[in-house]
Amino acid sequence: MIDTVDRTTEDGLVGEIDRSALETHIDALADLRRYPGTDDQWEAAEYIVDELGAEGVDVELQTVEAYTSVPVSATVTVTSPVHTAFEDAITTAFSASTPPGGVSGELVAVDAVGHSATDLPDLSGKVVFTEGLPTPGAVRAIDQAGARAAVFQSPTEGQLHEMIASPIWGSPSVDDVDELPDLPVAEIHQSDGEWLTERLAGDDVEVAVETQARTEQQELPCPVARIEGTESDRYTVVGNHIDSWHEGVTDNASAVATSMELARVFAENPPKRGLVVGFWPGHSMGRYAGSARYADRNWLDLRKNGVAYIHIDLNGLDGADHLWAQHMAEVGDEHLDVLADGPLPLETARDEGGLLGGGSRPGRNSDQSFWGAGLSSLLSGARFSADHEDAGPVGGGWWWHTPEDTRDKIDFDLMAEEARLYTAIVSRLSNSPVLPHDYRETATEIRALAEGIDDAAGGEVDFGPVYDRLDRLDAALESFAAVANGVDDDGVATAVEDVQVRLGNLLIPALYMESPAHEHDPALPHELLPYLRVAESLPDRTGPRAGFARTKAVRGVSKLAHNVEEAADTVEAFLDRRA
Repeated sequence: MIDTVDRTTEDGLVGEIDRSALETHIDALADLRRYPGTDDQWEAAEYIVDELGAEGVDVELQTVEAYTSVPVSATVTVTSPVHTAFEDAITTAFSASTPPGGVSGELVAVDAVGHSATDLPDLSGKVVFTEGLPTPGAVRAIDQAGARAAVFQSPTEGQLHEMIASPIWGSPSVDDVDELPDLPVAEIHQSDGEWLTERLAGDDVEVAVETQARTEQQELPCPVARIEGTESDRYTVVGNHIDSWHEGVTDNASAVATSMELARVFAENPPKRGLVVGFWPGHSMGRYAGSARYADRNWLDLRKNGVAYIHIDLNGLDGADHLWAQHMAEVGDEHLDVLADGPLPLETARDEGGLLGGGSRPGRNSDQSFWGAGLSSLLSGARFSADHEDAGPVGGGWWWHTPEDTRDKIDFDLMAEEARLYTAIVSRLSNSPVLPHDYRETATEIRALAEGIDDAAGGEVDFGPVYDRLDRLDAALESFAAVANGVDDDGVATAVEDVQVRLGNLLIPALYMESPAHEHDPALPHELLPYLRVAESLPDRTGPRAGFARTKAVRGVSKLAHNVEEAADTVEAFLDRRA
């Protein structure tokens, strides 16, 4: 941790969170079904702008051109050996739409669907039946295996969870539009799935699947508030999503209300560094189209001046029993320090896998559109333990992505306490003499990951160029931390901050991204140093396949070594100027 971080200014800010204001905002938003481009979504956006403007916040109603998809209907009909229709089914955003009457085929059960068609048998002409949520990876694998349609059994008794099947991050470009699924997808209740399982144990089962989704390009409202820093052009981005499935009170009206309150508090108490608050559309039905477009439009400024991204989602969950956190390494200790000191009477716990990304690192979800611009990411909030009676998928309640996500699912006292935690986090990022980012932790993580991949590769690839440059970076960062910990001059603090921002530009994309920094990786499960993971498969490959993997791995080593070298050069140049 950086010693000179301001951990006291927050004490005067957290008490300014107004619980009654949070409740007022929820009352205004709760009955609005904020589907993309609808009157309800525009009404919500105008409410945000009007209310923040009345509080003296600088806020603008921007617009986003987005490719969105709204599920309309689904029916699954068993046509043989008996006739039964499951009309209480749903489809997904970006499901293929079928002709009237649907598509038909033999139903084939698949116990577990991963994220690669190579894990599946040839499913040509079949209708796949499986359990779980229709995630983009599973849908893509089934589609690539040749299936005619897919039927998913809901993981939650009595509930169907709305989902999106596209793996494309944001609106498609000409480079990735062909990755949109071409598969009709339906989700059915557990009881209907159990009935199908019994039928499959006997005779062959034939089914027809009919789906309709409304997929179109449209203009969406995107309110953006901005609080200028009093001493710096640098800023933190706080984001949530304005769109919702059904009323979506905990997902995500509660985060909208919380973000509005954060904007008010910091507008009334201007911080040293600025704050941008984005109310992203296109999260649920456009695969993060709003945040992706904001990042694309503002990439150069974000890379120069952005310091962190805080995503707020699923807060105020009534009955939540633990505190969950994700963060990048350089801000991890500071983040946990805030959470440990916070007022929530909850056990601090880290996510252990699933859709939220695994471990304590952010995953490809939650509007994580700012990795390429080098912004450190933090997420936290009260969640349900997996064994809680009200637990649903991804830490939310059983009502997640259903019509039951209504006002009665909010705990306003908890929501206010979470808002105070976010206030403290923003204050440390915005009011400290230097940023709380400790890139020694990032370098340590890069080394540990590289060594693990190197070991798995069995000596097939030379990681020496990475280790040599990490040695330089480690030594330079120790000296740099000593300067940051002793800052007592504004000029030195600014120079330290410049180095910290540059390190984020270099190390975050190198650690998290396969694509170039100005692009977005797909919304699929992801591992750190993704472009080097192919090296782990080398001991199991022979012939040309081994050569192909080695080619990619060698290039990956060069990519990582280059970014680490530039990071070391940056820190060493700073130290040389002070010598």
